[in-house]
This record gives sequence, structure tokens and C-alpha cells, in this order.
Amino acid sequence: MHQLAWIRLMVARHPWTYWLVVVVLAGAVGLSAARAVASVDAARRSWGQLQSVWTAAVAIEPGQPITAERVAVPLAVVPAGAVLDIPPGAIARQRVGAGEIITDSDVSATGTAALVPDGWVAFVVPASVDHFAVGDHLNVYSVDQLVAAGLVVDVGESELMIAIAAASAPALSAALLADAVTLGLTSP
Repeated sequence: MHQLAWIRLMVARHPWTYWLVVVVLAGAVGLSAARAVASVDAARRSWGQLQSVWTAAVAIEPGQPITAERVAVPLAVVPAGAVLDIPPGAIARQRVGAGEIITDSDVSATGTAALVPDGWVAFVVPASVDHFAVGDHLNVYSVDQLVAAGLVVDVGESELMIAIAAASAPALSAALLADAVTLGLTSP
């Protein structure tokens, strides 16, 4: 007799076998789910203590106000420079993705000047294009030579404030006086 026909005949003669199979399968699924939940709980306990940290509520671009929320995360994943408190009016020094833990290097409480890296100088450069944004990396050229690599720290209607290494400041100053500055967008 074909196996499927034999099973159907067995279930028809003894309906309790059907329910026995259903109970055994339900028990196996329940046991499997209980083990999965127990392993998740064990993994969660293995991370240790939780610590409350500030995370970015949305993606934040350099120069934008910081929008953050408190989240409890395992102590093992908290970076060394995680901020304990965000000052009122704080802005981002660099791009911060949504959900990232905010660190000291991400936060500036002193405005645009804090976006200028240490040892760099900021210049206002006329720019007739509006496709630059705070945090963009660029190269500054004068005539046919590279003056410096720079960073956009502020954007106005017809000018940009760019930061460059202090050693390149005299060359950029001369190029600005000669009205011979060209900016080129680069990758970080």
C-alpha cells in the first residue's frame, strides 16, 4: 500500500494519532523557541552592565545642531570619548550617522571656530557656486598649482569659509589678493 494512503487510513481509524503528532510537533516548536529565547537572554547577560549614552536621533551634518537621545547600551560598546552631557547650542564637528554614539570629537560648543582643526587657519573665499556644504573636503588652487587641501567650515550666500593648514596660509592669502583662487571638491 502507498505510504500516504496508509497514513490516511491510520488517522481515519485512530484519530488520536493525529492529535498525538500535533502535540509532539507543537512541543518541539515550543521547546525550540524557549531555547532560542534562553540563548538570547544569555547573550544579553554576557555583555555585562548597561550604560546610558547619547546617540544621534537623526543623521547630523557638520555645523548642524546636535539632536540626540539617551539610550542604554552594553558597557562593552561605549567608546572612550562618549559624551556625558551635550551643552545647549552644541553643533556637530563632523558627520554623525543616526543612532551613532556621540563622542567628544563629534561635539563643538563654540560655533564655527570649533570646526577649524588644530593648527589650521580659516579664510573667507568668494564662491559663486552653491554646491559646497559644511564638512566638504576640497583642494585650493592658484593659477596652475595646488595651494592646500582644505575643509569647508561655513557657507554663506556668495562665499565660503575654508580651513587650511597654517603653513599654506601665506600662499592662499596671496592668491586671494590676486583674485586667483579655484576650489576643487575632493573625497575625504
